Amino acid sequence: MRQMTALDSVCTLKRGGSHPEIRDSMRHYITFLFLFCFCINGNAYTQMLIDTVIAVVNTDAITRSELENEFRIAAIMGKPLAETPTAVEKRAVLQTIINRKFVLQESERIGIVVAERDVRIADRIAEIRAGYASEAEFQSVLQHYQLEAESLEAWVYEQLIYDEFFRRKFFNAVNSAEVEKLAKSYYDTNSAEFVVPPTVTFNSLLIVIPEGISETEKQKVVDLVQELNVHLQQGKTFEAVRKAYETLLTLKFAISTVEADAPLGSILTELKTSERSQPIRVAEGYRIVERIRHNPAYRKPYSKVSEEITERIRQEAAAQRFEAWLTGQKEEKIWDILDDELTRTENMVK
Repeated sequence: MRQMTALDSVCTLKRGGSHPEIRDSMRHYITFLFLFCFCINGNAYTQMLIDTVIAVVNTDAITRSELENEFRIAAIMGKPLAETPTAVEKRAVLQTIINRKFVLQESERIGIVVAERDVRIADRIAEIRAGYASEAEFQSVLQHYQLEAESLEAWVYEQLIYDEFFRRKFFNAVNSAEVEKLAKSYYDTNSAEFVVPPTVTFNSLLIVIPEGISETEKQKVVDLVQELNVHLQQGKTFEAVRKAYETLLTLKFAISTVEADAPLGSILTELKTSERSQPIRVAEGYRIVERIRHNPAYRKPYSKVSEEITERIRQEAAAQRFEAWLTGQKEEKIWDILDDELTRTENMVK
């Protein structure tokens, strides 16, 4: 049997509640945690980092650096970050960490692991890195937020475990027959949600005006556009005009569809079938369009949206069960928040 530590002896006094005398005792036992000493090497001086414990979940400590890293990682992933998070924001993020601790502990207990762990971590890091122009920029941002790559990798792994736990224990456990029944009912009740608005299908010829050319050259392009337009209005096909002018102008032909109430859709709606517009000024240059057909609004058949609906219903049902499970964990397990700034909301809830 494992010998009970000082932390264990204090934690056993507390189960799901918050008592000042216990918290005070904890502070005497845990004023700081994780004293990391980097040995002197050559001319390097010994460095010391003191990391205070702000909460415990069973026997797992949550440190202030974990809380700070959560904000740093959010910033790296492109989420807005206040220069100095408020107490309310800190409490909300701490609750996220506490919830994750419960999940990680239960995952370890029942043996949930992530297949191809290193590959999946690398893939997720690559997704985050893709949000930056270069590897150098990504590393610069990590350095700016004082976040080690190892800390980001550890966080990603915990998210993978969290997602796998949710999928196995709650998402997959939702009754498929019940979900299917609810999905069909949802489709029938919310029919307007699955209506595709009217659209217009059209031919488009884009004439690009090159950047950096002189005003004289721009005028030559404009004159050629007017000349090309005359041929189109006289009935020549887009293909014939494209071949005739492809050495003189930069042309891009496409067949597209746009919603009828969009700005371009409104122009197309006013045209008759096979009628061509006059040149329309756009950012790249000019566009001439030809209406092919009008597509009326229609409702997507259930077969096309059933998977989307069942996924949504299953996700919502699983989330409700997960929240109920978390509530049970907080009522049954040993946990506490030790920082006064972060306990105010907790005291009101408990």
